This record gives sequence, C-alpha cells and structure tokens, in this order.
Amino acid sequence: MKNPMLLGLLTALLTLSGTAFAETRYISDKVYVPLRVGDGSKYRIVHRGLPSGTKLELLETNEDSGYSKVKTSSGTEGWLPSHYLIDAPVARTRLRETEAKLQKLSESNKALREQLNNTTQSSEKTASIVEQLERENSALSEELDAIKRISANAIKLDSDNRRLLESNQMLSSELDVLKTDNARLRENQENEFYLNGAFAVLIGVMIALIVPRMTPKRRSEWV
Repeated sequence: MKNPMLLGLLTALLTLSGTAFAETRYISDKVYVPLRVGDGSKYRIVHRGLPSGTKLELLETNEDSGYSKVKTSSGTEGWLPSHYLIDAPVARTRLRETEAKLQKLSESNKALREQLNNTTQSSEKTASIVEQLERENSALSEELDAIKRISANAIKLDSDNRRLLESNQMLSSELDVLKTDNARLRENQENEFYLNGAFAVLIGVMIALIVPRMTPKRRSEWV
C-alpha cells in the first residue's frame, strides 16, 4: 500500500518544479485570441478572446500542432496558436513605459538645468551637459513617435478583427438556419411520399371492392 504522505510530497514537488520552469509570454498586437481546451481549432473555446497585451504564463508547447498551453492571471488554462505569443509586451505597454521614462527624464533634465543655473561651472562644461541632454531628449522623442505609429496599427488590426469575428458569427447563424430549413423540407417530402403511397393503396382497395359489384352477372345458359 502506498504512503499517502509520500504521494502528497511528490505531487507538491512536481507542482513546484513546473512553476519554477514556467516562462512568461504576452499576447501579440494582432487579434483577440480565443482560448481552447485542446491544442487545435476543433476543441471547445473556454475564453472567447484574450485582448492584446494580456500577460500569460507559458505551461507547455506542442510543436506538431503549433499550439501552446497557457495560464491567465485569473487561473484560466487553455491552448492557443503559438504564433500569437511574443516575448515582449505589446506596443501599448511599451508606449506607457516610454512615456513614463520620458516624464522621468524631463524631470531629471529640469533639476539638472536648475542645478546648472545655480552653480558657477564653466560655460564649456555647461554647454556639454545641455547638448547631451538635448540628444537624449531627441532620441526618446523619436522612439516615442515610432511606438505611437506601431500602437495605431495595432488598434486598427484590433478593430478589423472585431468586425471579422462579428461577420463570422452572423454567417454561422445563417448556416444553422439553412440547415434547419433543409431538414424540415426533407422531412415534409418524406411525409408527402408516404401519404401519396397510402392514398394509392386505398384507391386500389376501393376499386377492387366496387368494380365487381358494378359488373352485371351473366345468366346461366341452362335456364
């Protein structure tokens, strides 16, 4: 008989080892990604769509099917196509981080300028510091503009994906209605066929019963 305490200890160790080797991935900018119970599009959806920038825990990857099993921060587990996962946050997240970095640098620049104004440093050293700060500000502004362009493209892709998803749902509903109508028509045709057959049999029986009665009997030749 196995020791329950030993089994519990082994289970805890396996859980801890799985958590220790778990990696972090993020949903890319492209679409709202549905989460499924299995590694394929035929499996049931457990989450209708994870938005761009969702932080996920990568549990495992199936190279053959091209799907990865992930876990959300709320504890929901499921499979999604691996190509939707990226190693870094999406443009919106990087945009916020860059804006915060730019704000922090601006505050630092302001403090340095005030410090420069209150000191008696030489004009050459002061000019060098100001030039360096301006270069850093220019580089950050270019990076911010680039990320804003990326973010605008991501928002457009998100909007297009929503429209495609709604269109797909409408087409699925129309297909279900057509299937139902087709099945109803086929059933009506079968019922009509059976009714016509029964009516033909009934007419035959009636003819077989009525015609002999209508035919006059021939007199016997011996009378």
